[in-house]
Order: sequence, then structure tokens, then C-alpha cells
Amino acid sequence: MRSQQLRYAIIGLIILAVQVALFRHLQIYGAEADLVLIFLLWLCIQKNRTETLLYAAAFGFLQDAMTDLWGLHTFTKTLLIFIAHNYLNKISENRFMVWQIFLLLLGSAFLHNAILIGLSSFIELYSSSSVAWSMLTVGSLYTSIVGSFLYLVIAE
Repeated sequence: MRSQQLRYAIIGLIILAVQVALFRHLQIYGAEADLVLIFLLWLCIQKNRTETLLYAAAFGFLQDAMTDLWGLHTFTKTLLIFIAHNYLNKISENRFMVWQIFLLLLGSAFLHNAILIGLSSFIELYSSSSVAWSMLTVGSLYTSIVGSFLYLVIAE
């Protein structure tokens, strides 16, 4: 394993730990920000499609294991990265403004949450549709706000 891959794996594990330990308890209307999704979207710009899909499957599986949602995050994150990778690589050559990052994260988080809600409807995970709508709208907004803030803080 190369040092860069090891570095990304350690960063991803730290982000996953922060997601499970901290952001899981910082909910707004039952929705939480998904730091793992933000990290995987950033990896789309850094890595090729195969490596990013492997990271998405691994971190989705670990997130499932820690939140007891076996398979939902794995499938959802892998499918989203499969869909979004080519588009993100095409537009990554430009320097983005914060509102562009916000809209990009909002669309990605909305698609991620829509896939997650669609999958969870098969196992009847949520007892009411208001939880699903809250996750779809508030969760997507929350993820894109946190991601935009991280872009402002970490941007080179």
C-alpha cells in the first residue's frame, strides 16, 4: 500500500469516527450531515474511478457497521460515486466559488438521500414519511452547509 493511499485511508477513518461519534448526535429535525459523503466527493476529484469506488464501498461498509444499517450506505455511496465521478472530474479543473460548491453538494446529497430513502423503503426502516422528507430536505441542506464551510476553511 502506498503512503498516499494509507494517508487517505487514515483521513477517511478519522472522518468516519467524527461522523459516528459527533455528527450522529448533532441532528436537526432528525437529519444529520454526512461527512463521509463529503470526503468521498472530494476523493472523486483526487483519484480515479476504481479507487474511489473501492473507498466508497469500504467507508460505506464501515459506516453501516457502526450505525447498524447493513448495506444501505455501502450501496448508496458506491452508486452515487459511480454516477457522479465522471461529472466531478470534468468540472474539477475550475476554481469554484462557495455557492457553486454548495449547489454541487446539495445535488449530490439530495441524490444520495433519495437513493437511501428508496432503499430503506424496502425494509421499512422509517415509520413515517415525515422522517424521510426531513432526511431528504434538511439532511441535504445540512450536508451542503457543512461541506461549504469545510471548503472555506480547507480550500487552498
